[in-house]
Amino acid sequence: GVDILFVLSGFLITSLLIQEFVATKTISLKNFYIRRLLRLGPALMLLLISYCIISFFFLSKEQANSNYIDAFISLIYLSNWARAFDVHPPDFLGHTWSLSIEEQFYILWPILLLTLLRISKNRWYVFIFTVLIALVSWLLRIHFIINDVSLIRVYNGLDTRADALMTGCALGVLLVLYPPSEMSRHSCFKWLKYLSPLAMLCLLFLVFASDWHDFRMYYFGFSVVECLVFILILDIRLNKEGILSKLLALKGLVWIGSISYGLYLWHYPVYRTMFALGFGHKAVVFVGTLATFIIAMFSYFILEKP
Repeated sequence: GVDILFVLSGFLITSLLIQEFVATKTISLKNFYIRRLLRLGPALMLLLISYCIISFFFLSKEQANSNYIDAFISLIYLSNWARAFDVHPPDFLGHTWSLSIEEQFYILWPILLLTLLRISKNRWYVFIFTVLIALVSWLLRIHFIINDVSLIRVYNGLDTRADALMTGCALGVLLVLYPPSEMSRHSCFKWLKYLSPLAMLCLLFLVFASDWHDFRMYYFGFSVVECLVFILILDIRLNKEGILSKLLALKGLVWIGSISYGLYLWHYPVYRTMFALGFGHKAVVFVGTLATFIIAMFSYFILEKP
């Protein structure tokens, strides 16, 4: 799920940035950072403030102080590095490692992309450079695994997970700067008609069969996921009347998508708290999920949407 998110994020952010550059000959970094802050900041602050208040009233002083540090690490988007180097890794906020990677990407990539677009008139260089970053990240991950670097370090590092983000970025560069002609689009349709359902089936299989502790994921598993998502995004973008596009346009899925940031933020601390209080697995899955949906809806309509 996280890898799918990374590829999607890279694609969406890059597409928006390049469209802005094509229209205005520049990218307003200030406006981009403000938009990101307003989109992601308030809901995260709601979570962290709630977390600190509950810690203050219901936990010992020592536990509460530890949780305050966790909240601060999450607030400054360093959870992934805290986990990678085992420096006060957040516990009930451990899931914010992926948000931290996203934010670090949001800070670095627009500056790098703007620089590339300004210094290179040949846009293929931008695409090639993006692919090279993805390749280097993948090779670095393999290098670390071969040299017995801990899985926690490799799993949580921006440097070793950037290939997923850059795979999406490469597709964004390709589709915005070099939109396919009718002939090439028709040719793609013929291949995607078979590749897209196969990619979806493979992703569903990996949901149940993959394990982040499995060394094969670091050698080629994550890369396979990235390629599968690449195919699905390409199909959705080129064939808006296709089965996959229509499936993902179903109102129920779109609605879940609209509150998905809140679902992401709250599911882990809600589940962890219920387990800590002694609830069984079924109760956590059903009651915890219901509670997460209620909180996420509140977060979206009361805070995020305004």
